[in-house]
Amino acid sequence: LGILASMIAMAFSRHREFRADEGGAKLAGKQKMIAALERLQAQHGENTLPREVAAFGISGHMAAGLQRLFMSHPPLPERIEALRRAA
Repeated sequence: LGILASMIAMAFSRHREFRADEGGAKLAGKQKMIAALERLQAQHGENTLPREVAAFGISGHMAAGLQRLFMSHPPLPERIEALRRAA
């Protein structure tokens, strides 16, 4: 049950990040928010976290399979694309 609870908590965290991006876009402007995320992505270096905990870090890299269920933040490319699709 602990693993299931972690997956639910991480899903909520990822959802909250998308909502925070939307809020930032409303305050600063959609293009400015996209530019900020793109700059963060460009400045993101190689992941230095140990492999065992890398899924819990903010990463611009795409994860696959079960690893995605334990990510606390969605990948930056997904966040940028979500903002581009937003009305």
